[in-house]
Amino acid sequence: MPRKRYKYREVLRLLKAYDKRFQEWRERGKGSHRMIYHPDVLGSPASYPIPAHSDGDEINPVYLKGIVRRFNLPAEFF
Repeated sequence: MPRKRYKYREVLRLLKAYDKRFQEWRERGKGSHRMIYHPDVLGSPASYPIPAHSDGDEINPVYLKGIVRRFNLPAEFF
């Protein structure tokens, strides 16, 4: 489980530092959700919706755990 609360912009910065191919799709999410996309996770593209009204919103640890699972990141990534 993540040890600290991360803001949306911090999460995006960490993902892009890990792999430059991570993208943010602001127009693809429904409502206030934004999509995080990676073109190659275990051979196929993957995306994950995150609720974020602004770049400074804190992301719930449940979503951080989902990001780790969806994108096959190290368990202690966050």
